[in-house]
Amino acid sequence: MSQHKVILKNIFYTYPDGKKAINGISFEINHGESVAIVGSNGAGKSTLLLSMVGILSPDSGDIRIGDLAVIKKNFSTIRQKIGFTFQNADDQLFNATVYDDVAFGPRSYKLSEIEVKKRVERALEIVGASHLMERPPYKLSGGEKRSVSIASVLSMEPDILLMDEPSSALDPKSRRRLINLLKDFTHTKIIATHDLDLVLDVCERTIVLGNGQILADGSTQKILNDGELLDRCGLEKPFALQSCPICSKR
Repeated sequence: MSQHKVILKNIFYTYPDGKKAINGISFEINHGESVAIVGSNGAGKSTLLLSMVGILSPDSGDIRIGDLAVIKKNFSTIRQKIGFTFQNADDQLFNATVYDDVAFGPRSYKLSEIEVKKRVERALEIVGASHLMERPPYKLSGGEKRSVSIASVLSMEPDILLMDEPSSALDPKSRRRLINLLKDFTHTKIIATHDLDLVLDVCERTIVLGNGQILADGSTQKILNDGELLDRCGLEKPFALQSCPICSKR
């Protein structure tokens, strides 16, 4: 797969109820880039990510991962290269134990059980969830489910990470672990999120969506310091860039 590029050309998607979710989006993400996709609720973030992995099929346009078009005959190859975490972790966890959920991907590609075990243990250790290995996923807290869903992706050792609201439901310690994990992941990362402080920590580039269109695409620092743009898009500056209301009164 050619350098793990992600290329979208003039993508349109309309939901069955007639709502236009994506209205002519085009961009290219190069190998190794760390890119945030931000916007208010309903901007098209989740729809865009689901289209990149072939869960949703655009009405028109072209999506390519490397030199492969995102079409049915290529799904198996593409999904070996892309790790995708859903916005709702419950959509990703369906086995009897955490171990089996994290093992599901490697097993589906016929790896040996010895290799599967190594990957499961390593992935759970990375997200700080080794102690949950034998637990049933439905008995986990929201934050624990989120950590396990991320581990289930890491066990596939992907070249591209697509993550939809990865920090939701995480406590501060788990959120910091996630940020460190993302910083250490040197391949391509595409993160749809409302957590703009995470974006500031992890992503060099930010794409702002509104009404299914790109409203801005550029340096994270420049975009997240543009208060007028963020306000227009229903967003606020990350806390790290906001002035202290107490200090400003002195």
